[in-house]
Order: sequence, then C-alpha cells, then structure tokens
Amino acid sequence: MAKTGHPGSFDPARSRPDRARPVRAEDAPTPPPGVPVVHLKSASYGTFLYRRMVGRVDGKPQDGDIVAVADKGGRLFGWGFYNSRSQIPLRMISHEPQRPDESFIPARIRQAAVLRRDVLRLQETTDACRLVHAEGDGLSGLVADRFGQYVVVELFSLAMFRRIEAVQDAFIDAGLSVRNFVVRADKRVCEQEGFRLGKHADRTDRRTTITENGVAFHVRLTTGHKTGFFCDQRDNRLAMTRFTPGRSVLDVCCYTGGFSCYAAGLGGARSVAAVDLDENALAVARENAALNGADIRFHHADAFDFLRAARAEARAWDVVVVDPSKFVARREHMEAGLRKYADLNRLAASVVSPGGLLLTCSCSGLVSQEQFVQTIARAARSAGRTPQVLRVTGAGPDHPVLADAPESAYLKAVWARLL
Repeated sequence: MAKTGHPGSFDPARSRPDRARPVRAEDAPTPPPGVPVVHLKSASYGTFLYRRMVGRVDGKPQDGDIVAVADKGGRLFGWGFYNSRSQIPLRMISHEPQRPDESFIPARIRQAAVLRRDVLRLQETTDACRLVHAEGDGLSGLVADRFGQYVVVELFSLAMFRRIEAVQDAFIDAGLSVRNFVVRADKRVCEQEGFRLGKHADRTDRRTTITENGVAFHVRLTTGHKTGFFCDQRDNRLAMTRFTPGRSVLDVCCYTGGFSCYAAGLGGARSVAAVDLDENALAVARENAALNGADIRFHHADAFDFLRAARAEARAWDVVVVDPSKFVARREHMEAGLRKYADLNRLAASVVSPGGLLLTCSCSGLVSQEQFVQTIARAARSAGRTPQVLRVTGAGPDHPVLADAPESAYLKAVWARLL
C-alpha cells in the first residue's frame, strides 16, 4: 500500500534524473553479462522504440522489466522498459553504462516536484498542476496531475502499472501532502499494454475544488476526461483574458467551462456563450459558472451544427475559442483528422467579428505545429477571412518537453486575428 500523506523536504541535489549522455560508438561498452538484451535493427535517441526497430532478444525478460538495449553493432545503447506485446516494445529510460535500479523512479519524481514547486513556484497561483509529464520528466508511461490534496495518476505502460505503489510512495517522499490517489488508465491502453487496474481502479465518484489565478473549478477526478481537468491550458486561459474586456466571447467545445469562466470573470467579457455536446461536462461547467458567479449562456449542441446555424443567422462574436478533443489519435487518422480541424475552423472563422480573435487549439501530438497553422490558415481563407497569426503557444511549463522526446509537445494554440 502507498504511504499516507506527510510533509517533506525537497533536495535538488538528490533528485537529478539519469539523463542520456551518448558516447562515441568506439568507446561504448557491450551489455554486461547475465542481463536480458534487446538488439536493435536501428537506433534512435527518442524515448519510443517501435517494433520495426527491434531485432532479437537475448535472455527471457518479463514484460515490464528493465532490459539492456544494444545497437546493431552489439554495443550498449542504453536501458529501457520492455513489453513484448506492446506496439512500443521499448521505452528508453537511460543511455548511461550503469544499469538503473528501481530508485531512478523516485529520483525523477523528486526532480519533477522540485521543478513545479521550487522553480516554477506554481503553488503561488494554483493548487492544480501536472506533477509528472511522462517523457518530458523522463518517466515514459506515467502522467500525474495534482488537484488540491488529490493526485490523479494516469498510466500508459505496463512497466509503470507494475510499479504503481512505488510511484505513489515516491510522491509522498517528494514532499506532497496527499489525501488520496486516483489511478486511471484508458481501456485501449490496458488492452495494448496487457494490464488491468483491478484493485487500483477507484469507482468512488471523487470530487474536489481547485483554484487557478483566482478562478475556481469543480473537478470530477474519476469520471472526467483524462485526469478530470486540463491543467495544460492554464496559461492560455489567462492570456485570453487580455482580449476579452467588454467583448462578446464564444467558447466552442467548452468541456467544463475553463475558458468561459475566465472570460466571464477575470476577462470582464460583455457576454459569454459556451457550447459542448457532452451533457456530463456541461453539468460541471454550469456548476463552475455558479461557483464563480459567472453569467454564461450554455448550449448543449454539436459544435459543427451550432456553428453552421450561427453562420446562417449571421451571428458573430469578438473572441471565439475552439478547443476540441483529439482528432488525430493515430497516424492512419491523419488525413481525416486534418480535414476535421479544417472544417471546424472554417465554420469558427465565419462567426468571428471583423478584426476579432480566433484562439484555436489542437491536442493531437501527431499533428505538428506547422501542419496545424497551415490548416488554420487555409480554413480561414476558405471562410473568406484573412488570418493574421499573432503567436502560437503550447502547454504550461509544468508540461516540459525534452529535446529527444518531441512527442511531449502535443498542445498547439494558434492566436489569429481575422480581418
């Protein structure tokens, strides 16, 4: 069982993760004897090594074990988590010659906690943030968000599932006061990775209330999408408020009302309308509006249908926010997903007042920033508008991106003035 919460201290000197320090091929050692070795057909310094890159396996590693990884010349390439049944059979965790032991996970969790508390000082503006951002914190397969005294852990790999209790203990040892942990995993991930949450599944309808930048939100920890709330948009929600004083705002795909509540409160908007098809999310959004004393008009509708009707009625808003769910989950969805982004944003562009702002987002990590910006530009032009891109932003700094793990940079937010 995981430890119960208690305060602790941070020690940055003890929390440095074991990061990659590649050496010249001729100087690289061979894997030590007696450990399972996975030989690569081709090597890449990214975190994910896919099936097509993996050759033979020496030894009999169990799925979820740490194994040595050798390049095609037989030299030690590093160490990774192995899962024979996964589409990602290797998740690299180190390129050091020494075999990492299980202590590397607590060390990296401490380092992640130091970043959020001592460097970013997020506790000064919010009691909700991302504690571990998978590859961005050197912990592939693990995402964790803090909501007050709750920590919601989302698992994406068998290796992290096998170590869940050690992960929970590590958060406590890193100095977090935790009332309870909620462990979540998508059904499809469980099937692909080969695990079931079992006793770790929390079927209690756990709820809490968090605050960021003075705006309060109810969070449903066990039933909401992903971990229950999108901390990644915190900085974008705040930045939007500089454009909303005295303006009309439309929040498309509003989920639980993040952008809407900011616009109606801190943003001083003249009027706010919000649209979503998810009745459960809208119920929480209405609760959040009431919690903040925000006057928001909610619409239970499909975003495409709502925008078509608004266009037909020649309705327009000064600021339109578009933040849909992931349209490109796999590479084979790319073409259809980009068309969907284009269609949605063409409709959105048609209801932006002349000179108004379109803030449009994509959480599809497979779609590059360049692809998304080009898609938005074409969509705006097809709506008869001239897009003036002011900037492109991403997730907050509690969602760090390592240079050799660009897949961590999934969120793109395009700020475009439409002429």
